[in-house]
Amino acid sequence: MRYIMKLRFNFLPKYKFIVFIFFFTFLIGITPKVNSQEILTGLKQNAQLVKEYKTNIFKNERSYESVQLPFIEDFSTYIGYPDPSLFKDNQGFVNSSFPLQPPSIGVVTLDAIDASGKVYRHATRDVFGADTLTSLSIRLDSLFNPTQRVIRIQDSIYFSFYYQPGGGTFPENNIFLEWERIGDQPETDDSLVLEFGYETGDTIFMNQFIYGDYITDTNYVPGDSIANPFIPGTYYIVEAFLDSGTVVQLPMDSIFGPEEIWNRVWSTEGVSLDTWLQENPLQYFKQVLIPILDPQYLRNNFQFRFRNYASLEDNGVAGWASNVDQWHIDYIQLNINRSITDSFPNDVAFVMPSQSLLKKYQVMPWSQFQQQELAESFQNRLSNLSNSIKNTNYTYTVLKNDTIHTYTSNNENATPYYPNGLHIYGGHATPPIEFELPADVADSVSFTVVHVFREEGAGDSRKQNDTAVLKQNFYNYYAYDDGIAENGYSILSNLQNPEISLAVGFSLNHPDTLRCIRMWFNHVLNEANEVPFTLMVWDDDDQKPGNVLYSKAAQLPAHEEDFLDFVTYYLDEPVPVSGTFYVGFYQNHNVQLNIGFDRNNDGRAHFMYKTATTWNEPYLKGVPMIRPVVGKYFTPHNVSIQERQSVDFSIYPNPAGDYIKINTDADFSAGKINVMIYDMYGKLLLTKEIADQETEIGIGNFASGIYMIRLFQNANSLGTRKIIKK
Repeated sequence: MRYIMKLRFNFLPKYKFIVFIFFFTFLIGITPKVNSQEILTGLKQNAQLVKEYKTNIFKNERSYESVQLPFIEDFSTYIGYPDPSLFKDNQGFVNSSFPLQPPSIGVVTLDAIDASGKVYRHATRDVFGADTLTSLSIRLDSLFNPTQRVIRIQDSIYFSFYYQPGGGTFPENNIFLEWERIGDQPETDDSLVLEFGYETGDTIFMNQFIYGDYITDTNYVPGDSIANPFIPGTYYIVEAFLDSGTVVQLPMDSIFGPEEIWNRVWSTEGVSLDTWLQENPLQYFKQVLIPILDPQYLRNNFQFRFRNYASLEDNGVAGWASNVDQWHIDYIQLNINRSITDSFPNDVAFVMPSQSLLKKYQVMPWSQFQQQELAESFQNRLSNLSNSIKNTNYTYTVLKNDTIHTYTSNNENATPYYPNGLHIYGGHATPPIEFELPADVADSVSFTVVHVFREEGAGDSRKQNDTAVLKQNFYNYYAYDDGIAENGYSILSNLQNPEISLAVGFSLNHPDTLRCIRMWFNHVLNEANEVPFTLMVWDDDDQKPGNVLYSKAAQLPAHEEDFLDFVTYYLDEPVPVSGTFYVGFYQNHNVQLNIGFDRNNDGRAHFMYKTATTWNEPYLKGVPMIRPVVGKYFTPHNVSIQERQSVDFSIYPNPAGDYIKINTDADFSAGKINVMIYDMYGKLLLTKEIADQETEIGIGNFASGIYMIRLFQNANSLGTRKIIKK
């Protein structure tokens, strides 16, 4: 038998789980109370980073040239990994989805998700080191513009940034609504740390080894020592009983690397954004200014790095790891000729992305679009970050190949954010939508809306954050969500045999044909939410789901990482729909399905749920990520609507005894085919590759009951069948 022996530390994981729970009580006649719960969980992985990681894993796009002053980054022009021309690592997530009212559009978020987009493997309920955001080397030895000269401490060098803890909400009348929070608050044991450092130029031992195999020539008991033949004079202490012939991994060589000096210059413990807003209702972000007074940093390879320390919690429920303890960082600046009062950049900026052109939807089918679907105005969030009034201009342009419409507002005076808040005047903040989209015979159409908010003249110091671009798509599906999940959403009941349904409503302008339904399911630990549900379609009954138009049992949550985790569930046959219809699912168990939940778009008016006989309105702000596809099949850019492969398979005998046989007409030359067997609670019991038209699989050790059989080819599902084990 082969053993690989390594020294390691094991920690009992503690996963942060339920974010909010709400109980709704109904009393019908003399029946007992029925408690239903809306539950939010964090995300176990970041679909955007997963895709970017797979795209960039074999690329080395990082620049290693030193950055010259000034160093300024406000994360306003991109989403995903930090800019490789400024930063050396990929662990932060640049986004506009999780922060609340940042200084300018876009932040970098540090959390418990690694560069591959997944919760850190070493994450525990104890505090652990999570993300790191490290700058490239910065030239703090010399200036190069307009002429080269040496930098001195007397040049008044300051490093500054804004930060915000996750888990905040926009209060209403100074009341903080728990069900509207975005993200997760760091606890007091968690922290955000800033360090200054540099490489010394020396090479040192990195406390790491290259390991090699050593075959034992005798028996060992715990406490014995093995002389390491690879590094004479060193010994390995045995921790377990080893038989002669056991393979043990022993250090062969030391790993050396550049010596780095890092000094902590600032840190903060976890805190609630509520406490900031109670002190100052405008203080969504705090700014930190740090003078550089130590000559050791005046070198050609100065670096800074942010690090966050997080901790997972389980709340008594095992198996539901999720992202936690977010910190948002914005507007990093490092330059000379600054002071402790230099806290107001001469900048006007967009604070959040622009919203959809449409009243109700983020996306709708072009075939269903009518001009009355357009919103009356845009809702822009604009800020003047300086401490003086700025004369600003604003325009937006609608484009599709050529310019369709241009709107220009009169100039407006924008007052400073402190103490006045966002710029709210109508011409800039709520510009009207007074145009029509041109007719087009295409199946799908996209328009681009470019918003520009800028100080008049040349005074604006950072023009990158003055532009917000909206891509308005009209494809073959409806969507209330923006495609980015901030949480997972589930409904539970306290009944032993619950009847749980979730329905999202959509309104047609003319009759159409429902082809399929796209859903986004949250990844959870060990994919514990892969339990059966029934796909449902209802008609309308007085603004709530009525008659069942279609149902398809034995569906399982799945993921499609190439398309940011939206998965298409095909209907066996097209379903005619008209007026208002509802799509969703039914489950008769209390395992959380964890449907993706967009917290930045409030769809509470458009979905409902039930756990007994009554449809309930939701409390949680957001919308489940469920999208009906209507019309004919086609695959526009960015949309995963694909014809299912024509594959059939059968399983017999059914009911089964000690074995089953799988017969399929699948094309084995198209890729490896695997069969997976699940119990009715979604637990994966067996995985086996099949390579023949007919394959026999033993199930004699399975208990009597119902099982789900799924076939996959190249990670694509070929179908699901249900069997009964006698």
